[in-house]
Amino acid sequence: MTLYKFMLAASLAVTGSLAQAANFVMEKHGTGYAIDGNGGAQAGQQLYLWETNLTNLNQHWVQLDRGNGYYAYKKENTNLCWDAGSGASRQQAVTLQECDENNYDQHFSKIKVYSGSEVYRFAKRNADDFSLDGNRDGANRQSIYLWNSNSDNINQQWELIRVDDGSDNPDDNNDADNRLAVANAFDDGSSHASYPAGHVIDGDTGWASRWAASGSPVNLTLELEELSDVTKLGIAWGRGDERAYTFEVYARTDSSDPNIWTKIFDGVSSGSNSGIELVDVSDIAAKQVRIKTFTNTSGSNWTNITEVELYGNSNDSPGVGTEIPANITDGSIFDLEGASPHPLVNASALEFVPLEARYVSPNGNGWRQEYKVKQSLRVAMTDVYEVFEADVKVEMSDAGKTIIAQHHAGGLGTIMKLYVADSSESGFDDSVAGNGIFDVYVRLRNTDGEEEKYALGTIRSGDSFDFKMVNDYGYVTVYGMGRAFGMPVEDDADSYFKFGNYLQSQNTYTRKNCGEPGDSESFAQCFADLGITESTVTMTNVSYSRIPD
Repeated sequence: MTLYKFMLAASLAVTGSLAQAANFVMEKHGTGYAIDGNGGAQAGQQLYLWETNLTNLNQHWVQLDRGNGYYAYKKENTNLCWDAGSGASRQQAVTLQECDENNYDQHFSKIKVYSGSEVYRFAKRNADDFSLDGNRDGANRQSIYLWNSNSDNINQQWELIRVDDGSDNPDDNNDADNRLAVANAFDDGSSHASYPAGHVIDGDTGWASRWAASGSPVNLTLELEELSDVTKLGIAWGRGDERAYTFEVYARTDSSDPNIWTKIFDGVSSGSNSGIELVDVSDIAAKQVRIKTFTNTSGSNWTNITEVELYGNSNDSPGVGTEIPANITDGSIFDLEGASPHPLVNASALEFVPLEARYVSPNGNGWRQEYKVKQSLRVAMTDVYEVFEADVKVEMSDAGKTIIAQHHAGGLGTIMKLYVADSSESGFDDSVAGNGIFDVYVRLRNTDGEEEKYALGTIRSGDSFDFKMVNDYGYVTVYGMGRAFGMPVEDDADSYFKFGNYLQSQNTYTRKNCGEPGDSESFAQCFADLGITESTVTMTNVSYSRIPD
């Protein structure tokens, strides 16, 4: 039976698509009988057991996320959901009723029974001492009801077999480069009261569960649970097999500036697909993603979207990305300061940890771990064209301050510096020390030798942001978090670029340096006094190119 289920699930993966939310068969563990909703769409039908058959649509249950760890289960191709009735008592019937996201009798929590398995108990919301029970053993038409919750009760153990994409693990996140967790969806006030924005993240691609908005353009915004690398969208257009929609996609890292958005796609839907249609966007680190729609080929002024999914890499998986280019690590361009532990943690990620590497230069003001352009390759800023890009994740103790990237002059001077700092220095988006909010900003030294500073945004420890630097023969432009700044910069005959994690030995409350230049022990004492116990910078999707004049 297990082999059959695996092979059949695999065949469904080949022939299926992303047209639905996660879809499961729920088998009573070890019995060969699954939850069945009988034929058709019969409101009031009590759930029962029937011999497991992964192709039997009466046993297909679409999982709808109701938030806060609760789910509803809808019979495929119907609008009927499990309903455990008011209150809870032994042998209280679980029936099919019209799906209602506000009806808590249709909400269940999933409690994993066995670690490493996909066997769960389903507890009723607001009555978690009662759970879905399949009675003893297994037989066709054996009723399913509530019984006192007990994870050791084999009658309450249900194995989830995913049938929509071939995965038998409901927690797997392998669809289209990994599905990202969306916290909220909202619009610009253009939606119909009966079809709000929240419908696009309810796991239901049915027409009745759509977002409907009138006007041109209209904006639908999805907010991710955390800053993540977005690589694709999945959009189920309402009646998308009958009409094509003209639309654009934008993204940004936060909502601090309502006017800062980066366009990542501009195009038209296929007009031949009412299921989830994948959209390959320009990769970007984002917290919010906006779909801006204009017209459609039906001539209607209404935009209808039944479901939206976002795919990419969450910040919990920093190792996912393009491979680190050889010219970063092979010694042809860069020397490494602080080789233990080596920052190349895998083929696609660099992890800089100065609290472990503890590299100190004679005139330095803190511990560092950095790659810097070799002495033999150093030239004037006006004699080289160079581009550096990376997605940067920062994990830092409150009140920490570090330099992520910089152009250094041949002596002690600096030309460009990218900072991440939880500091009291004024002029940035937060400028409060020790509150766990880190300003991300750049300092550029102009041709008069004066330093100018520019805010890119704010992050918290564990967040990521995108960064790009272009030196166009002495005109430096920096990009990050949806913002960009550029100017001609002061030149130096022996300038060089460096990047990594240069942890500053500085009291960010008073903005005074602590410790003595080049003195590692004094830095250790400074960091201990400030409570700096974490400073990790992880870079993915790293690239560097240079064209000397």
